[in-house]
Amino acid sequence: GDSDDMEENEDATPTLDFNYNKDGSIRRTKSQLVSLKAGAAAGGKFAIVSLHGTQEKVTIDDVIILNKLKPVSKWSVGSTHTLNAENGSLLLVGSPEQTLVGMPFVNGAEVEVMVEEITRDKKVIVFKKKRRKNYRRKNGHKREVTFLRVLDIRFPNEVEVEAQVELEESQSAAA
Repeated sequence: GDSDDMEENEDATPTLDFNYNKDGSIRRTKSQLVSLKAGAAAGGKFAIVSLHGTQEKVTIDDVIILNKLKPVSKWSVGSTHTLNAENGSLLLVGSPEQTLVGMPFVNGAEVEVMVEEITRDKKVIVFKKKRRKNYRRKNGHKREVTFLRVLDIRFPNEVEVEAQVELEESQSAAA
């Protein structure tokens, strides 16, 4: 009977959990934070893609913010696109086991992205002044941006396996 009473008392007293930071986030070591930043949460897969003049390191479920992608009819909200060597945008793919560096692009690998939103960015204020000359100009502008979400990163061998499965399914459907 004594052990049952002690268990009830333990549940009744609030215990402080030291696994959380003051802001409520989970407390992690520096090495854990580095591995998360490198894409460990997304299975460790990452890619470097080049889109309209900017290079981004991405992992699965990342959001990329780019200047507005044109034509809007092609890059409409909700549309999915496959970035690969054919459209010249996949420079490197990697995982904890292997890294494939393109020369200049990685043949056979694919990164699938979806257009999430097309909107305007935060206002940037441009202020020009020449001292003692009574010259002050204040301008502001908002750039138009496109938000892309990375849905999947596929290595060349994974792309070949998917193509074989689709081919077998189409052959079995035809038979």
